[in-house]
Amino acid sequence: MKQRHFGIFRRITIMVFTLTAALGALFILITYLAAMHFYQASTQLLNKDVAAHIATFTSPFEDNGLNKQKADSVFQNAMVISPSAEVYFLDTTGTVMYFHASPKDIKRWHIPLRNIRRYIASGGRLYIKNDDPRDPDNEKIFSAAVVNGKTGKLGYIYVIFGSSEYRNATQMLYKSHVGNLALEAFIFIIIISAGAGFLYVNNLQKRFTKMIRVLERFQNGDFEARLHISEKDEMGMVAQSFNKMADQLVYNIHRLTNSEQERKNLIVNISHDLRTPLSVARGYTETLLIKRESKEISEQEQTEYISLIITKIQQVENMVRQLFDLSKMESAAFEFQKEPFIFSEVLQELVKAFALSAAEKQIQIECINGTDASWINADIRLMERVIQNLVVNAVSYTPKEGKIRITLERTDGELVFTIENEGPPLPDDLIQWLNASEENNTVKKPSKSTIGLSIVKRILYLHQYAFEVKKESGYGNRFSFHMMIYQFAD
Repeated sequence: MKQRHFGIFRRITIMVFTLTAALGALFILITYLAAMHFYQASTQLLNKDVAAHIATFTSPFEDNGLNKQKADSVFQNAMVISPSAEVYFLDTTGTVMYFHASPKDIKRWHIPLRNIRRYIASGGRLYIKNDDPRDPDNEKIFSAAVVNGKTGKLGYIYVIFGSSEYRNATQMLYKSHVGNLALEAFIFIIIISAGAGFLYVNNLQKRFTKMIRVLERFQNGDFEARLHISEKDEMGMVAQSFNKMADQLVYNIHRLTNSEQERKNLIVNISHDLRTPLSVARGYTETLLIKRESKEISEQEQTEYISLIITKIQQVENMVRQLFDLSKMESAAFEFQKEPFIFSEVLQELVKAFALSAAEKQIQIECINGTDASWINADIRLMERVIQNLVVNAVSYTPKEGKIRITLERTDGELVFTIENEGPPLPDDLIQWLNASEENNTVKKPSKSTIGLSIVKRILYLHQYAFEVKKESGYGNRFSFHMMIYQFAD
């Protein structure tokens, strides 16, 4: 795998930088708007009584009209007290009656009264903007008061805060001071944020590069390569998942390797086991044909030869059948049927069935506690096969006039079956393999093994019964397995 360009990290870096810049600009804009809002709201609240004081103490409104001399005095006083204030006198319809400016400066002569009335009704506590006669495109904060006379409502005093001169001055100050400060703050935020983002993305890229290198090692055959988990984040979860997957893959590879070796060993063993009875059967057949042609054989000898040939063929058939059964039990689709039954009843039937063949070799079979009434929950057919294979194995390897001992024993809620036979001990590698669990891929199957014992091990594994094989000093071999005693529901 060639080293790739990390376009995704470049895109992340650009995205983080762009997002940081946009958020920085948005933050400065929101901060500016919030500051302006606060300033205007506080200015309006602090000056809420300006128009009311003018209406109370120096109002130019009179019942017969507007006193312009008093109005000019109001303009002068307002300019002295607050240079940013512009005073307008409105009639009852909102039309500008008098002002301190050139008529050409007035862009809107009629001021809507809706916001003015809301402001007066709230006592000047609401943050409300309204039209500026000189700058109708930009609403301003204001103070307003109604003027009443003897004949009723005479008009309104309308004070705008933030004259055009004041606005020009504040804009100049903003550009020279606040604007520079905001720009410096923006640049500082961008540098810090972009630097932190770059370091974080760079760290992610380094971790990703290490992961890619480990994957390359694994791809190139280094199955021991694993990802180092340093942090419990998403990459850490990916690393943990990869390590588990790699472990499972290595385990499966070992199992496949061992299975392939077992298959080769099985083919060799089966070939040898099949060759012997087939060779014997062929030899007797050829001898029978030769003697029949020369008429040197009696009918009794022919019958004996044919019986021997049939026996050897039956041995071959039995081995092929067991091999087929073992293949079925090792498949994932194999199913077995469990049901409760008394184990000792099955045992007694099979012992009686093999008593004749044991008697022919003058072998004594002793059954201890063989009438135990314990129930187990298992597949009867398969458990019969287990007992049959173990008894056949014991009879086959027990010398003439030897002894086989079968025992049933209850212990800790389990029924333990044990069969011991006199004779030569099993090879150590075969005992080690029989005692190893099915999941243990470190124990290799021995080069010499019997199909019968392989079937026993597989059946007991399917039932999850513990199987154990031992060499008994001065006696022979000992096979045992533990079965859970079935408890009926009350």
